[in-house]
Amino acid sequence: MSSATTDLESYPFTPSEALTIHPRYRELQQQLPIQVRLPFGEPVWLATQYHDCRMVYGDRRFSRAAGLTHDMPGMMDGERLKIPDALFMMDPPEHTRVRRLTSGAFSPARVAAMEGWLQELVDRLFDDLAAAGPGADFIEHFSSKLPPLVISRLLGVPEDAMPSIIEWIDDMVGIDIPAETRGKAHHELNTYISGLIAERRAHPSDDILGALVEARDEGDRLSETELFNMALALWLGGVDTTHNELGSMLFTLMTHRSHWEELVGDPGLLPNALEELWRFIPSHKYGVLFCRWATEDLELPSGRHVAAGEPVYPEHTVANYDESVFPNGWELDFHRVDPQPHLTFAHGSHHCMGSHLARLEVRLAMETMLRRFPSLELGIPAGEVQWSPTAMLRSAIALPVTW
Repeated sequence: MSSATTDLESYPFTPSEALTIHPRYRELQQQLPIQVRLPFGEPVWLATQYHDCRMVYGDRRFSRAAGLTHDMPGMMDGERLKIPDALFMMDPPEHTRVRRLTSGAFSPARVAAMEGWLQELVDRLFDDLAAAGPGADFIEHFSSKLPPLVISRLLGVPEDAMPSIIEWIDDMVGIDIPAETRGKAHHELNTYISGLIAERRAHPSDDILGALVEARDEGDRLSETELFNMALALWLGGVDTTHNELGSMLFTLMTHRSHWEELVGDPGLLPNALEELWRFIPSHKYGVLFCRWATEDLELPSGRHVAAGEPVYPEHTVANYDESVFPNGWELDFHRVDPQPHLTFAHGSHHCMGSHLARLEVRLAMETMLRRFPSLELGIPAGEVQWSPTAMLRSAIALPVTW
């Protein structure tokens, strides 16, 4: 590294508590990025300014694939993340080739065509919530069910398989999960997805998994491991993230009561409000985002020099609060004028290809909730809501609600 590493601070230096961002990060944004040491891996530059993070995500002089030959910094042993055929570890042009095979399935036009059956699904789940009565858990009855049902339909996976798949994925990606448990979960999921792939070969289908199998077998554009990893990525990105975001948005609106009441009185404000909520809510815990390695000597927009071979951690959750880009960025404001694009869905070649679907799911959920439950409140004090200690995302364990 380009500076002494013996006196580096341990990172994260503040815990991820509920949906708060520690004030220390506000101080860090006023200075050049510092080097820190995570529980695993080599030292890393910590980027908290918006333009630094945007450059790390979007400039091709930063590489994800370089992590395959490095001691990857993170909250868990990075060796298990070194999967050459996984989309999240690829750089263009390999990344472009693999992503192109599925990105069309999540185009704005294709996603918009899903709105009808998605609204029916949202209504059905809110019927179940209403039937359970005041005190029902929003996580149990709605946010934990909607994203898996959506992805299951897109992949052609039976609904009754969802609980097992979710459990396997939680065991694979959770923090501090024993290696034996993690390995068993990976084996079980690998076996299940391999069975689905074999089924699509025997009986071609028009779902996304069927299209991926066809690309593998006829076009020969996906390797067998790329096929498996893409199916897994669709589950990871399409289920866990949206599930947690739905809960976090509800919690945020319930704890910013005037903002909720403003939306009840003016539902037309919802599009602006949702983008602001995507920006404002710190969905990821500190230190769990994937860093990038500089492939040559360069300088970040902040002025920090980064040497070739050094990793940089783009903490986009903090960057979304950068007041040089978002005036009064530490405040929730549904009336921002000409807001800059937030980094919640990342940026550049690794921008979340499911962002249009995630936005649609959340929009329909919030529109329906405002219409059907305008007097919604948390059923327990906000300070008593428990948050998962092991999930990579900031995940509420339960959100009982009354109306």
